[in-house]
Amino acid sequence: MKTLKIFSVFALIFILLCTASCKRRKSLAELRREEREAIAQFIRDSTINVFHEQLPVDTVFLNENDFILRPASLNSNDFYLRPSGLYIHVADTGDGIPPKEGETVFVRFDEMTLQGNITLNQWPDEFVLRNGSTFAQAFTEAASFMGDEGEAFLIVPSSIGSANAQQNITPYYYHIRTRIR
Repeated sequence: MKTLKIFSVFALIFILLCTASCKRRKSLAELRREEREAIAQFIRDSTINVFHEQLPVDTVFLNENDFILRPASLNSNDFYLRPSGLYIHVADTGDGIPPKEGETVFVRFDEMTLQGNITLNQWPDEFVLRNGSTFAQAFTEAASFMGDEGEAFLIVPSSIGSANAQQNITPYYYHIRTRIR
């Protein structure tokens, strides 16, 4: 009887510990919904204007698919939403033309998560511009709007962000500056 009581007490403690430590994991759909809500909340809190299709009159078109938003035509809260999901505000197009396939782009960026725990990090990095690059799609897409010493602000959903952002379903806000070599 005493052994049964001791066993029952240990079993109860084990069950309580397991129940307390076993949290329900969120589904991918829940994580994606939270990500969309975090982006929408950031846009509201920052009073950002989002252009979906209509661009400012003095937009410069490089070809039928690519264009540059002239900084003079935008205020600091105007972002263009690209079909990929990237929100971009080009503050300075920089010098020259955007990088071509195979050119090295050096990028310095500040990043901030948009979900709760806001952290600010500064990172230098570089990548070679290539179609299908494994580097964050958002950065390669943003670089196509800037020449040497360009500057832009990005709101990046995890699906086109870094490997870490994709793994953790975390959206980021970036301030990037480019150098092209």
